[in-house]
Amino acid sequence: MLRAEIFKKYDSIEDLEKKEEELRISLLVNGNDVKNLKELGFLTYYKKDYSSAIRIFKKLIELEPKNSNFIAFLGYLYYENDEYEKSVDYYLKALEISKNMPFVYFLLGNAYSRIGNVVEAIKCYDLAIFSEDDIYDIHIDFGKKYEEMGSLDRALKEYKTAYEIDPRDKKILDKISELSKKMS
Repeated sequence: MLRAEIFKKYDSIEDLEKKEEELRISLLVNGNDVKNLKELGFLTYYKKDYSSAIRIFKKLIELEPKNSNFIAFLGYLYYENDEYEKSVDYYLKALEISKNMPFVYFLLGNAYSRIGNVVEAIKCYDLAIFSEDDIYDIHIDFGKKYEEMGSLDRALKEYKTAYEIDPRDKKILDKISELSKKMS
């Protein structure tokens, strides 16, 4: 679920604004509606409003404290907000509840890598790999997501990481070159 939600797309800005308005009105009536809170949380994340998304996911965790996907996504939101230590804490909490989350091990590896704990990052990447998550594809997916969201620097970083894993894909090399030119 977590991976699918991270890469969720909205059709247009107008659809996004309309959906957000509908959700907020609905939540005025029932502020504890998990389904609508979750959708609003993902929508605010998609808009890069990480502080609002963090507040929403904290509320979701209050409502469902054992929902490892909500906890892991909160970790991801802290990661996106460059708060890597908090990110690690929430990923570990999610993994305490559900060990079979290879994508979370991958995300945890990224967070450990960002704070300079390479040994733990490698352990987490190994756990993700041995759980049959394709690390290369995950980096490509993140590159596409960041590119669609306009975060070209982050997209470039993900594409470069994918290329380091498997330098045989010339399309990725072309994408790296294209993004580098756009950013110049």
